[in-house]
Amino acid sequence: MAILDIYLDIDNEYINLIKDLYKILVIFIIFQLLVFSYGQKNIINLALNGNFLNDDFMTLLIIVIIAISSYYLIFNKLICFQ
Repeated sequence: MAILDIYLDIDNEYINLIKDLYKILVIFIIFQLLVFSYGQKNIINLALNGNFLNDDFMTLLIIVIIAISSYYLIFNKLICFQ
């Protein structure tokens, strides 16, 4: 039960490809919006350099978890490819 059902007359493997591309696109866009709104320019560099499990790494990890969760909890239910 989705808001938008898209019926495609193509093979099932191509439908899976379209679903995966949609998933990756949504996750990257949400990730970019969260990183941009965080306000710190080098959050990825700061997270990967420095101490083990520093604050910037934990922030980046939370951003990634929110981006993936937003796809599965919100955007997965908006569009259904069949």
